[in-house]
Amino acid sequence: MKKSLLKNCTCHHTVIVLVALLSVFLHHDARGENPKHLLFQAGAGHQAALDEIAEAFQRHHPGLRVDVSYNRSGFLVEDLAASKKGDLFMPGGEYYILQARGKGCIAAYDSAADIAAYFVPVIITPRGNPKKIRSIADFARDGVRIGMGDPSKDCSIGLWHEKTFEKAGILGKVKNNTVLSAKCISELGVACREKKIDAAIVWMNAAMLFLRDVDILPVEPEYRFVVKLPIVILKFSKNPKEAGVLKKFILSGEGKAIFHDHAYCIDPANAGADIEWLVKAREAVVDPSIPVTEKTVGPFVREIERLRRAGALIHGAGPR
Repeated sequence: MKKSLLKNCTCHHTVIVLVALLSVFLHHDARGENPKHLLFQAGAGHQAALDEIAEAFQRHHPGLRVDVSYNRSGFLVEDLAASKKGDLFMPGGEYYILQARGKGCIAAYDSAADIAAYFVPVIITPRGNPKKIRSIADFARDGVRIGMGDPSKDCSIGLWHEKTFEKAGILGKVKNNTVLSAKCISELGVACREKKIDAAIVWMNAAMLFLRDVDILPVEPEYRFVVKLPIVILKFSKNPKEAGVLKKFILSGEGKAIFHDHAYCIDPANAGADIEWLVKAREAVVDPSIPVTEKTVGPFVREIERLRRAGALIHGAGPR
């Protein structure tokens, strides 16, 4: 009788413990302390914007966590095909989406609806523009040192460099002037800052990182390629429903506004205006007497304020 009673008590105690543990687990999960993780494979150039987007998304969805893996877009395509791991994919252009689709990695892709933002090119020169660069044609002038991206090293903007200069009929002369074949777009910004080159073409969001140390000029509209930046759910996602929630957030007004803050274009029709605002934002960075308002820097108020608070662009040595 005593043994039976002891056995019943022990079982009852075990049930209580299990219920308590389950309650704790569910409580933690509801608070986001044991969240479900999404693996987001993304191009390295998107890090500043996507880090902020991930933080904003997690505030709205505390039960989900976004783990973003950044790398060169071409490498990511090969890695996805080999590893079959990941929930979402956002590389540095549609070209890589089509490659990944060809390798059977993409669940579906709508070339109109799945575009989160756009890359828009600008010309950068060292501060003061010592070679007086004014247009694409100036890249072919004698004595001008040019930096170009190297597509063979997966610097995708190099493909657009070649298309731009070929369209202008000066590709051969520009190649003769090229003293830097960069493996990534930030290398072009660093080279301009350190005056190792006289001019380069970079995306607006990359130029934003070097506002203190470069001058920014618009690319003429006839040579201004606007590059789609799609986001897709991967075919082998283990969390397709949750991945869809994140994708929807990124494509929402809130998600696109964050891209805009980081100098991505979200409406190709307004690309010219965005470039003008970036030029004005550069002026506000080098002249702290200029108030940072929508009238002075347009959509870049929050980013310029953040950079000023951090002191990265007015008291320090600039981005390194």
